[in-house]
Amino acid sequence: MRRLLVVAAAVALVMTGAVGCRSTSKPVVNLDGSPRIPDDQGVVTAVSRQRLTLDGTRTYPISPGLQAFSTYTLTVVSVLERKGQYVQIGLNGKTVVWLANIAAVLPTTPPAVYYQGRLLRIDRTGAVFRDGTVLRLAPELHPSFTTGRVQARLDPARHVVVSLELQGAS
Repeated sequence: MRRLLVVAAAVALVMTGAVGCRSTSKPVVNLDGSPRIPDDQGVVTAVSRQRLTLDGTRTYPISPGLQAFSTYTLTVVSVLERKGQYVQIGLNGKTVVWLANIAAVLPTTPPAVYYQGRLLRIDRTGAVFRDGTVLRLAPELHPSFTTGRVQARLDPARHVVVSLELQGAS
């Protein structure tokens, strides 16, 4: 029975995505809702345990202590399963030390990424969300609200929010 529990725990780790990223005893980014301003962001076009390529043009080495997580749940995700996903990354020098998975890129014309969350404020850094996600706003975007539950549409080529819609009562 004990052996079965150990096997079940190992399978659970694989299923939750812990395989493909290693954790460190000291986090490199706080997952407490503090704003996370990315050093870069884009669509993962190639990924291995050692390297990550965004938008087919920018390649970064991956730290052995990489923190890879979902922006929605702040739970661990596998970096190896991020291909085709829009992500934000934090760097130490030129090495990726954290990766926040935003969402899949929809094959619309033009392509789009949708993010939903509780908007806390809009400031000079962009739209700051309760989970710590910070998204840059397109210069032409001037929402009439600064807080509430919203849906943001990102342009994955420009790396900016092009529309922001209030979702129901805040």
